[in-house]
Amino acid sequence: MADVKMDISAFKSNFDGGSRPNRFVITGEVGSLTNTTTPINNIVVKAGQMPESQLGIITVPFRGRAIKIPGDRTYSEWTFSILDSFSESTNFRRKFEEWNTAFNQHKENTPDPSAVNEEGGLDFSNANLFTDWNVSQLSIEGNVVRTVSLHKCWPVQVGAIDLTYDAGDTLTEYTVTLAYDYITLAEPTQAQNIK
Repeated sequence: MADVKMDISAFKSNFDGGSRPNRFVITGEVGSLTNTTTPINNIVVKAGQMPESQLGIITVPFRGRAIKIPGDRTYSEWTFSILDSFSESTNFRRKFEEWNTAFNQHKENTPDPSAVNEEGGLDFSNANLFTDWNVSQLSIEGNVVRTVSLHKCWPVQVGAIDLTYDAGDTLTEYTVTLAYDYITLAEPTQAQNIK
């Protein structure tokens, strides 16, 4: 049996300090029907998470037992929080709403004509409608240590903004939920420092 050390000195000498949940960078571009996209200013992104990835399980029965083999990979939608603002440089809510509406207009109940290809379906090749996003964790020095890239993102939901008379000493915020096709895991780049 292994010798278990119970003192704090042993723990500290074997622990590197861990990662901090408030050291992160989220970057991406808000899609558009025009030839330009809007880069997100990371300062306004208040919270997010590293996206999850899950393999399904295929259960194969055999003589009263079951073996489990890896099945298909699925990705859940990805949600992050943004601080709301009215300034020209950080007011992203309207841009997210317009991006969301491109896929299904409120009154017409159809995609915007600019989002449709010649055959009458959604134009999946339009890089301005389906954009890539990155989530990076940072070390305490500000170096990128882990990055996940989400590919072909589009907005499923632009969340509500709660308004109330009794809210003081706080800022308004909302969530955005993106669907995406797949992720890639980037190699850490210690040289990249985020200021």
